[in-house]
This record gives sequence, structure tokens and C-alpha cells, in this order.
Amino acid sequence: MLILIAGITGYLGRELAKYGLAKQHQIRGFGRSPSKLPPHLLDQLESFVQCDDYQDRAVLDKALSGVDAVICAYYPIASAVIESQLSLFRAVERAGVKIYHAHSWNFDWSKLKFGDFELYDSYISFRRQVELTSSIKPVFVFTGLFAELSVSEHFGIGNIVDSPDGKVLTYWGDGDTRWSFTYMPDAARFSMDLITTNQAVLNGEGGLFSVQSAAASARDLAAAYEKKTGDKVQLKSLGSVEDAEAKLTHVRTTSGMAAFFTIAYLYGQVATIRGWWNLDNPKTVGSPDAVERLFDSQIDRSAEFGLG
Repeated sequence: MLILIAGITGYLGRELAKYGLAKQHQIRGFGRSPSKLPPHLLDQLESFVQCDDYQDRAVLDKALSGVDAVICAYYPIASAVIESQLSLFRAVERAGVKIYHAHSWNFDWSKLKFGDFELYDSYISFRRQVELTSSIKPVFVFTGLFAELSVSEHFGIGNIVDSPDGKVLTYWGDGDTRWSFTYMPDAARFSMDLITTNQAVLNGEGGLFSVQSAAASARDLAAAYEKKTGDKVQLKSLGSVEDAEAKLTHVRTTSGMAAFFTIAYLYGQVATIRGWWNLDNPKTVGSPDAVERLFDSQIDRSAEFGLG
């Protein structure tokens, strides 16, 4: 198959390309700059269509020419998830392509209402717009956290910090809530296999799918760290789920969207502990050491998100 990966230069886009090529598919890249790809990966592509403006209809139509399937791996911000992706989707319609993997790879926002969580409003809006205006049925994949971002003060299960008394793992709640997480290579393999081998998807039926590499709680994280390093880890709760909810309400009321990342962090804690967006019966695809590998796999994206 000839598969277009829109947003190929990002972390996930590269993993999608590598796995697609390994499975002998032709991969066409679409993005702002081919120089962001490693030369050995760029050289293997069927082509790379460069685009300075993701609303450029002529360039989008060029990128879609002759492809069998499309995966959108744009940057996960509202303007890309709604505006840029909708322009891409209309090009998909014009080209007559029936297999479209929408931007997703997150918690199960199909369980939420518009307005519950600011970031996921973008995904809910895109899905609803497509339902109302198109016969194409996209694929959406829910992964929980990306494993590479799951151990941090800004995202995820918990954060390991140094203290005068040694290592301390901080978390919200009682430490027993298990978080689904998926490594980007696992997510890429699942998504690529889905659009190339799943008969219902190949028939244009789309759908919602869930996958995880594994699931882990803060206590699991501490145990894995101790096993891996031999260092004892103290557990420290930052407060109950009710405390997190109260803090979330306060931040939303006093700071609004100026505190978006604090809101996202706190909402993630509350939604996971309460089970509002947790994955239902995800396919587990990770290796037995998936939890232990978390500590070697973290990507520091704080500078990108303005959190440094």
C-alpha cells in the first residue's frame, strides 16, 4: 500500500514510517521540512511533499495523489487537530481515499462531553464535524499516556525526585490507580497494522480501537524503579482525588486557559483516578519489562510546551 503520513517528522510520525517501511509498504511523507527526518529514513520514502501552510489545497491534493491510506500525526494542539486536520480530511475526500486514521493516540475521549476537558474538545469537535458532513468513517486509536511522557512533573503516573532522604515518588490519590500507557513504537505498529490488515478498516468502516503497552500505578512505578536501580523509593501522595479536584476548580476559576498545562495535568489525575476516560479492554502489546523501561525512555518536551 501507498500510505501518506501527515506530520511524519514528529516522534510518532517517524515510528509510523519506520514500521510501515519494515512491512514493505510505500510511505509518502507530508510536513514542513524534510530536513527534520534522519537521512536514512528520508531516503527510503516514496516521496516527501513539503508544505509551509497546512491549509494549502494544491499541495494537499498533490500529497494525496494515488495514496491508499492516510495517517494524521500532526502536533497535538487544537489548531492542528481541528483546522489543519480538517483541511487534510477534505483533501482525502477529494482524492476518494476511504482509509483515514485520524489524529488520536490519547485517552478515551469518546466517554467525555464537550467542555469536560479543554484539550479533548478538539478531538470531539473533529469527530462530530466528520460525522455530520462526510461518508468517510475514520479510525481513532486510544492509547492512554504515551509511555515516553508518563514519568514527569508535568504529565503522568508520578514523578521521581531527589530529596535529602533519597528518592521520592510523588503522585495524587492513593497510589493504586493503574494508568494505561503505550510506547510510541507499539502505538505505531498497532496503527499501521490496523489500516493495512484489519478487514473492517480496509472496507472503510473505521472505528474506535484501544491499545496499551501495559498499565501501572504509582506503587508499581516505585517497585519497578527499586528493582531496576536498587535504590529505595519513598512514596508521597500530593493529596486525595478530592484535593486534586478542588485545585483543578481553583486554577480554572482564577487563571483560565493561561494555566492550560496545569489544568491538563490536574484533569488527567482526576479523570484517571475517577475512571472517566480509562480504556475499555485495550489490546496489550507491550513487552514484559514495559514498566521498567519507562525510566530509560522519557522524552523531555517541557521546552516545546513552554514548561521549562
